[in-house]
Amino acid sequence: MKIKRLWLSLALLLVVIIPLAYWLTSKKVLAGQIYDGQTREPIQGAKVVAEKVTTITDQQGYYRLEGVEGELVVSVQAPGYLPFTETCNASGLLTRRFTLDIALQPNRLRGVVYDELSRLPVSGAIVSAGDMSTRTDAFGQYELQRIAGQPDLIVQADGYLVWQEPISPEKNLLNGSPLDVTLIPNTIMGLVRDAETNAAIENAVITVDGGEVLAYGDGNYELRRVRSGTLITVTAPGYQPAEQSFAGGTTLVLDLHPREVMFLVSDAFSGRAISGATITGSIPVVKTDQNGRAVLSRVVPGETITVRAEGYASGQAVYTGQESISLTLRPTSLQGVVRDASTGQSIAGAMIYVDDRVITADANGFYLIPDLPAQPTLVIKAAGYRKERVIIEQAANPVVTYCADSSLPCADLMLTPFQVKGIYIPLALLSLPDRVQALIDLVDRTELNAIVVDVKGDRGGLAYTSQVPLAQELGGTVGGLMDLQEFLRLCKERGIYTIARLVIFKDSPLASGRPDWAIKRADGTAWTDNKGLGWTNPFRQEVRDYNVAIAVEVAQMGFDEIQVDYVRFPSDGDVTTIVYEEADNTMENRTAAINGFLEQLRTALQPWQVFTSVDLFGLTVSVAPSSDMGIGQKVDAIAPLVDYLCPMIYPSTYISGNFGFEEPANYPYEVVYRATRDALQRTKTKVRPWLQHYSWRVPYGLEELRLERQAAEDAGSWGWTFWNAGGRYDYEELFTPQQETTSADGQSP
Repeated sequence: MKIKRLWLSLALLLVVIIPLAYWLTSKKVLAGQIYDGQTREPIQGAKVVAEKVTTITDQQGYYRLEGVEGELVVSVQAPGYLPFTETCNASGLLTRRFTLDIALQPNRLRGVVYDELSRLPVSGAIVSAGDMSTRTDAFGQYELQRIAGQPDLIVQADGYLVWQEPISPEKNLLNGSPLDVTLIPNTIMGLVRDAETNAAIENAVITVDGGEVLAYGDGNYELRRVRSGTLITVTAPGYQPAEQSFAGGTTLVLDLHPREVMFLVSDAFSGRAISGATITGSIPVVKTDQNGRAVLSRVVPGETITVRAEGYASGQAVYTGQESISLTLRPTSLQGVVRDASTGQSIAGAMIYVDDRVITADANGFYLIPDLPAQPTLVIKAAGYRKERVIIEQAANPVVTYCADSSLPCADLMLTPFQVKGIYIPLALLSLPDRVQALIDLVDRTELNAIVVDVKGDRGGLAYTSQVPLAQELGGTVGGLMDLQEFLRLCKERGIYTIARLVIFKDSPLASGRPDWAIKRADGTAWTDNKGLGWTNPFRQEVRDYNVAIAVEVAQMGFDEIQVDYVRFPSDGDVTTIVYEEADNTMENRTAAINGFLEQLRTALQPWQVFTSVDLFGLTVSVAPSSDMGIGQKVDAIAPLVDYLCPMIYPSTYISGNFGFEEPANYPYEVVYRATRDALQRTKTKVRPWLQHYSWRVPYGLEELRLERQAAEDAGSWGWTFWNAGGRYDYEELFTPQQETTSADGQSP
């Protein structure tokens, strides 16, 4: 029994000892799986090394290393992946199997593909290394992963040469340095030539993908970066354009067929075709047809073509192969007729300013401007019309109507009728700018279109600082007045016609400052009128010169019109005591003196393109033509010397018996009508009467003022102006609101 128990204990002991001995004497194992760190896919064939033990992963990426012990350095390598190294502790009395799963990171090759010429990135390029391939993005960037072995990097792009170089595993794969690639665009050498003569064509333009290349002088050209199938277009002046699809290769000859050259000859100012113009060169002479055209079949590039036509400066063009040549010839003269834009009727005596010349249209309105400047600017002026400033070469100008039926340079110049409808501002009122502004506003919002303003007043004072030496010496400038340039600016902004009124021979400051120029009594003392004011002597040339100098200075300011008043000998006062040393006081001498001044004034003002007018004593237009009323004013003689006659036909100034009325002021319509008609019957000069806007002896209200105006218009006056010595115009209803005025006559010149 004891023996049996002993054997049983021994057997049990062996059962424990034998496995324990096997376990204690068996080798330790390191095992695990190698997989892709990005995709988690197992990696087959990876080489795993721990100390001197090496193995290869199976299809599932598993490995097993036996006989490992202690502190181990485990390294893993696999094609296309970055090497892996890690320390693992395989120590332990009871542990015989250790597990280590390892994730390998794919190697990467990155870079940017550039264009050699532009240094810009190339998108869509194919980048390959071994069996790995990709395309560059919009920024030319590429990235390849899991590159096995040491393959070359190959980069291809349409329009570029293939790029191929080895990849440095250590530099580019292990250290991650980018590998940038510069692609060299392909090069195509070509020739553009004449399809008929095979001669090289210079200045041809070759267009590829929206870019342009210019052929050299020998017709050769060079294209870079051309893709297969790209459409190449070539154009050259004088040749039909051609297209060709690029099929590859390094050379490309492009043949162009010549085309005919069309010459178009026209007037530089009007654009009108010039027929009969001769075109000369090395080719036979040809002439343009009625449309200004001539066809030339073959002109040698570089040839100078000359075009001539009567009345024009010759023109030249160098043929460079262009399809057509348009030549504009500059007129050397210009002729035509000055016409009324509303009726088409010719305007006799119109004045045309060009350069420093003044051309006057004849009785039929015809004008001829010889030696026309290259860029002519004309100013056309005629009494009764708006003054026009015209730049001839400007298209669609309503002032210029080019003649369609003339073989010579021809243009009719159109003027718009203009009638002044104005009011008067006295010199003293210029000291009140608000009042002046109110009157400007009145004109602006009504049919009124003009203002007469005192610049040299009834007492000889000036409304501005004159640079005339004698005026400065006299000190005749009235202080505290509104600046005339500001006045002109305000008027011009609103299109208001401006008239400067100058009082001439009634000039007390000049008579006092230069008593030798004053009108005198027999005893040699200065004569004065009923108001105690001195007058200057119309016979004295110095007096005329002084007033002409003032008038020129005022014209230069920019006034539209110079209006002279008191251009006469005195009448108010004891004129019987006056003695003139210079000439006998006869009608012939008086009228000669007045007319001489107006002639001098007209000549002096002519360069300044201003209109002129003269105020007349009211009765002068109605007395016998042989009478000057003792003041030297004879309508028939004065009228041709100015643009406008302005008789002062105020009904209240007529005395009993005038026009057969006991009290003429009670008959405003009849007096104004008959006086205006009297003036018109004696002259062809435009008559623009002064009408009274005040009460004297007889009260004048809105009805009387309307009758005056109506009478002037019915009689045929060319506009009118209302006079009020204080510049007060209380009846705005007298002036039709501007929006109700439809006549073109109301426009400002």
